[in-house]
Amino acid sequence: MDRTNNRIAQAYGYAVCFITVIVMLIAIKQVVDAAIDLSDPIRAEGGGYGRMGRPITSFELYKVEARRQTNPRTDGRPSTVTIPADGAPLVRDRVTADSLSDAELRRMYDAERADAISNARFHSMRSLIGNLLLLVLAAVLFGVHWRWLKQRDAVQGPA
Repeated sequence: MDRTNNRIAQAYGYAVCFITVIVMLIAIKQVVDAAIDLSDPIRAEGGGYGRMGRPITSFELYKVEARRQTNPRTDGRPSTVTIPADGAPLVRDRVTADSLSDAELRRMYDAERADAISNARFHSMRSLIGNLLLLVLAAVLFGVHWRWLKQRDAVQGPA
């Protein structure tokens, strides 16, 4: 019976060590990904595209794409607004990106780019910190169980 308990304890110890090694390998990969995302946050999440689907890697590309599309606020369709006084809908004119000046496009570009960078940095930092903590915890679990297994082997001698 004592030999069976030894085998179960040994299997448990080696299983924990094996699992923690796998967790550490996955966490290392995630830490590397987060570090790369932090080094280039524009391309991190959206691949260089903002929320409107326009490229935010350069203003010139953004401007060309914006000129092709209609204003994202209306998606090219007339929008309706209910007037509270009489309840009659009012149809607004269609606003296109062609009618926007370069200064307005630059403000939109800067805002979208800043938002993308901020979001990417936040997500990368969260991933980096979380995976570093996971890596440390897995390393501690591995060290504790590996030391415990070696002490058991030293006390009991070779099987």
